[in-house]
Amino acid sequence: MLTLKLSPQSATELAAHVVPEFQSLTFLVNSETTDIALDDRARLEFQCPGLEGKALCLEVSVVFRFEAGELKNWLAVAVSPSQQALIHYLRYLCRHHTNEYGKLFHQLVNDFCHSNQR
Repeated sequence: MLTLKLSPQSATELAAHVVPEFQSLTFLVNSETTDIALDDRARLEFQCPGLEGKALCLEVSVVFRFEAGELKNWLAVAVSPSQQALIHYLRYLCRHHTNEYGKLFHQLVNDFCHSNQR
């Protein structure tokens, strides 16, 4: 099983990785490989802000991939619904930063659109 990593420095940065367009809790992560497809399962090692050095391991599945050259390593991964307690904890961490939701996703889409207009 592939291992992905996410290490936000703050709850604000964590919220920016949330992709609200999907029904379940979904994060945008940068993978080191492009050998992963939609619906593949992976493990997300997650350095959580506020848990000094403790890593969480989340079971995730790939729900979205960029197909474009410079964005191919970016994936949207949904946390498995069986991890309801962790989902609630992560939503709790982001509760004051919901205005940051989707910012990274939208920035990547905009950067891609602008780079292809030239």
